[in-house]
Amino acid sequence: MTWTSHAAALVSKARQRLYHLRQLRKFRVSPRILQCFYSAAVESILSGNITIWFGNCSAQDKKALQRVVRSAERTMGTSLAPLQELYTRRCRSRASNIMGDPFHPSCYGQANASAVRR
Repeated sequence: MTWTSHAAALVSKARQRLYHLRQLRKFRVSPRILQCFYSAAVESILSGNITIWFGNCSAQDKKALQRVVRSAERTMGTSLAPLQELYTRRCRSRASNIMGDPFHPSCYGQANASAVRR
């Protein structure tokens, strides 16, 4: 199973949202509003369940996804976090949450197998 079709769909959706980002820039809205719009409309699409699919994407798919981020950077005139950094940050956060939950099946912490679920 490959994630190529999923990555292509994400790129297509994100590019549609980039049009609106360019329109906002054309209307000379503040950089802060552009950043908020990017986070809400574009980054949220690219980062949806990123911990599941990004690690299994081909290099070509990752390049296409990163191209969308670079396009947004040029539109906004600021630097944005690369998708690899976002993926790493989300994976660490998820692992931390799992390790902090003694009732999670993957955690071999203080709870034993007979513990009652919350």
